[in-house]
Amino acid sequence: MALKMTKLLILPLLVVSLQAESFEQFLADSLEKSPLLKTNALSLKQADEKANLTTRYKNPTLSLEASNFSPDVLGNDALGYRAAIAQPIRLWGVSSSREALAEAQKEQTSASVKLSRANFILQLSTLYAEYKRAVLAEALAQEELSIAKHIASISNERYKNGTIARVKFIQASLDEKRVENFLAETRVTKTSAYYRLMGFRGLNEEVSVDTDYSFKLSNRNDTTNNAQIEFSKASVKSASANAELNANKLEWINLNAEFEQEPDQSIARVSVDIPLVLFNTKSQEKQIAKIESKKAEFLTENLSQQMAFRLRELSNSIVTLSEVEKTSQELLAQEQELLNMYEEGYKIANIDLIELQTIKNQLIETKENLLKITLKKELNIIEHNFLTGTYNE
Repeated sequence: MALKMTKLLILPLLVVSLQAESFEQFLADSLEKSPLLKTNALSLKQADEKANLTTRYKNPTLSLEASNFSPDVLGNDALGYRAAIAQPIRLWGVSSSREALAEAQKEQTSASVKLSRANFILQLSTLYAEYKRAVLAEALAQEELSIAKHIASISNERYKNGTIARVKFIQASLDEKRVENFLAETRVTKTSAYYRLMGFRGLNEEVSVDTDYSFKLSNRNDTTNNAQIEFSKASVKSASANAELNANKLEWINLNAEFEQEPDQSIARVSVDIPLVLFNTKSQEKQIAKIESKKAEFLTENLSQQMAFRLRELSNSIVTLSEVEKTSQELLAQEQELLNMYEEGYKIANIDLIELQTIKNQLIETKENLLKITLKKELNIIEHNFLTGTYNE
């Protein structure tokens, strides 16, 4: 009877699994369609425009003037005019500094886009792992309900045969009801986990995702390619480029060309306006930029050290959890065998109901702990892969 019930419970799950998307396909679709990630292309385009803004020249200034010349003695008035153009000229050293800053800003934006994508995969993978655990927790509750119903059925037969008191039958029935309530709770948890997963994508659609995927540990073992560190280093480079630009005391000079027509003469002029760097030497701006650059360097160094130790912690934790997972599976096999023996013993009145339910509860508790261990292990693997830059590509 128990075997038939188990088959009935498993078949619907298999049908859903066959119709569901794989996690790989789900992730690929999310990366392609997510509105959050679509902003990345706009960010890169915006970075190009900002780079052009940093390196562009100032506009020239055109001056036009008309004059009326009146003679001191009787005579006709005469008209004259003046046309002048002034063009700010950027010094050669400043041009290279601005180009370096523009390039650093583009690299910083590119690193930011890479970090955004890696964070998206990190969060989506985490939500998927939690959803998978919720689905497996529901399946475990269904399994427990099947066992509880089987025990209640045996208790009912024994009560009818007069081999146990009514209180034992009621006790078995109450345990069945308790498990039914717990199953309903697991379904609520699974629904919440599913909609958190769907909601994070930012898409107006619901898709079915199978829960067969297992996260694999990357073979990388350092944080050299971590997207967050890359972004921090790009920020240091941008800050350094800004400091170099602010080190230029003089950035622009004005080149002037002028033509003036008077009644009795024509005048052409060419001149250069050179600012005298006497009071505003930009020393404060230069120092502020250098300080910002140094702060960014220290923050990057601190971040690298934090991530390095976190990576070691995760690696050790994954090894330990794998060992606990293995021993838990071995314990589970023994508890399953023991439960089967106690069920047979209960049928022939050699085993008390309390003993049987205790063994059943121990089995379910071990399976619940195994689900927790597996979830924690997968969450550690996901974070490990993020720290090692596996999600950058």
